[in-house]
Amino acid sequence: MPSREPPKTRGSRGDLHTRPPGAGPPPGAYRARAKKIVFEDELPSRPLMGTKKPVGSILGGHMPRPHPLPDYELKYPAVSSERERSRYAAVFQDQYSEFLELQREVGSAQAKLQQLKALLTSLPAPRSQKEAQVTARVWREFEKKQMDPSFLDKQARCRYLKSKLRHLKAQIQKFDDQGDSEGSVYF
Repeated sequence: MPSREPPKTRGSRGDLHTRPPGAGPPPGAYRARAKKIVFEDELPSRPLMGTKKPVGSILGGHMPRPHPLPDYELKYPAVSSERERSRYAAVFQDQYSEFLELQREVGSAQAKLQQLKALLTSLPAPRSQKEAQVTARVWREFEKKQMDPSFLDKQARCRYLKSKLRHLKAQIQKFDDQGDSEGSVYF
């Protein structure tokens, strides 16, 4: 009488071995592979659905810039003493006045640009070629004002100061909250 052999199964690598069905892969069948970590912003951008822009139109080798940590987060870590708190508060007061002035200038310019845009969009359609040329010239001037380097620099500085002041205020508030809780007695 012939002896019964266990059924021969084909493993993941194609080699024959005798293992009971459903026992899983043989030991050592899978080798550990080094994992590559890729962040979402490092992936090549994919065109949006419905856009006809070819993928090749993105500059070759273009990688998105990393988002560096703002300098003020490194320069102004958590407050650890009253002296440091006073220094942070002084910096806050000094730069707050600059921020308010810039905010007024930028806000005023943005309001004027919005008024001009509303006026330009409400104009009736030009009736002659000369009117069309004048309208086109005014729109170009409007776009030029919006992209003025000096105006854009002021906007960027205003955003930077707002973020810096918000950071300083948060650091001071954290220190004050710590001081309040250390001296408190809870029942």
